[in-house]
Amino acid sequence: MFMLKGNVRKEYLRKRMSLSEIERNENALLIRDRFSGLDIPGKRLLSYCALSEQSEFDISLVEEVFLQQSPMAVLAWPRISETSKNMEAVILKKGALFIKNRYGILEPIAGELLSPTDIDIAFVPLIACDARGYRVGYGKGYYDRYLSRCRNNMVKIGFSYFEPVDRLDDIHEFDVPLNFCITPTRIYEF
Repeated sequence: MFMLKGNVRKEYLRKRMSLSEIERNENALLIRDRFSGLDIPGKRLLSYCALSEQSEFDISLVEEVFLQQSPMAVLAWPRISETSKNMEAVILKKGALFIKNRYGILEPIAGELLSPTDIDIAFVPLIACDARGYRVGYGKGYYDRYLSRCRNNMVKIGFSYFEPVDRLDDIHEFDVPLNFCITPTRIYEF
């Protein structure tokens, strides 16, 4: 069967939205527990604000684990440019102010930027991924453009309630694969 990102996006968004709150919460705790057993060295993390209205995995669960394991870590969230298709990483500080961007995603209003080449680990949002680590996002390309500017040895981690699909057939040369995808049942390493 030919698997195109657009079809997978539609199907897996529907599947994710059909999960009950209890199912999402139980699966989120399983994902968090799997992540806590993963030993990833690094102090500079790019994370993001999960969209609860899209039933995204509650990324704050694994942010907390990371920050407990690395108390001196630096945490950044993305901010997109209103005039271009670019994204930047803004270091979060206590008392930071946030605003919803045009996609309804909370992002820091201001703050010190973290260079793409300084990031050790990135939590990357996804709707689904395939068995090679290529992900289906929301289709705007912000993350792939940003991740291509990061170091090759930066660790990219996605979190999904579902196991990877076999193979996405419309991968582009600019798509950046994950290193890991963590599901309720296992950790996939690519």
